[in-house]
Amino acid sequence: MLGRVTSLILLSAFVLPQLQTPCFAGDPSVQFDVPALVGAKEAQYADNYNHGNEKIIEVVIPVSTVVKLRDRSNVDEFRFDIYWNRNVYPIADYSPKTQTVSEIDGLISIEKNQERSGGVGLNFNAGYDKVGSGTAQADYARKNSTRTKFQSVPQHEVLVASGTVQRGTGAFFRFHPSKRETLEGGRDLIVAYRVPRSWSGGVLKVECRADGHRKIIGSWQDPFQQSRSFVLPIYLEGDEQARQSAIEFVRSEQNLRMHWQQHVNQSSSSKAPVGLFSRPPAVKSSNLPDQWMHLLIQSGNDAYLAKYRGQLSTSMADAAEEFVGARRNLLKLGR
Repeated sequence: MLGRVTSLILLSAFVLPQLQTPCFAGDPSVQFDVPALVGAKEAQYADNYNHGNEKIIEVVIPVSTVVKLRDRSNVDEFRFDIYWNRNVYPIADYSPKTQTVSEIDGLISIEKNQERSGGVGLNFNAGYDKVGSGTAQADYARKNSTRTKFQSVPQHEVLVASGTVQRGTGAFFRFHPSKRETLEGGRDLIVAYRVPRSWSGGVLKVECRADGHRKIIGSWQDPFQQSRSFVLPIYLEGDEQARQSAIEFVRSEQNLRMHWQQHVNQSSSSKAPVGLFSRPPAVKSSNLPDQWMHLLIQSGNDAYLAKYRGQLSTSMADAAEEFVGARRNLLKLGR
């Protein structure tokens, strides 16, 4: 059922850095990337599926990973979680499924030898003091050996593990390295959802995580973890209105991030000491949480705008209102 989406739009100009948890400040060991928006394709129904007021959509999400040379042998696994930002719908299928791999091709031959031995002994000694004495002894021994040959499946390690999360409304994918497979590079994650017949757009959340360890001295190891999350607007292929709504979502997010960066820069300059000949900053610092913009975008909760509306500058408030409106319009397409 699962097939590759025929139309995939990559708007690299709209992709801006998002919140990261780097292993080293300013020098992340692993970098993740997903497209700015993706088209969803309506799937063909199975003969025995009574679709009623529902339809099944397939979404192909290309994820890319780049690992710095120093840590290519230190990453143990990648994990990707995909679920709805809002307007939750159940999973119909996902791919790739769980896979295992072995370093040995085919079957392995095993041979076992077993040897058994047995014996019977008789020892008789009789004598008379005045006549004489005599000894009789008899031994019987037998050996029996058995040789067994058979073939066995070699031990397999998990290469890919996948399943559902969020009570069956999302999917997870874990990838492990092997001698034949590398973690670095691009791969397609495919999810299929049962949605209302009228559905034409929505927002997915893609969480990416890398786990690994570095050897220090002897058996001492330094574990590390790095993660990054994305909000991914999706639209139904062939619906131009839905496509434009997804593009507007991306554009308004870019604008919001630009204004937030200006706010961060101005706040940093306002905290700098004022010298004898330097001018005081023209912008006062606010009490906005450091993660305010991230929470507004990632959580899908409009309350982060209403709660801090009074602390926003006019330009920041306008950018936030524009983004929340674009998200609201896109989410309406999923009803």
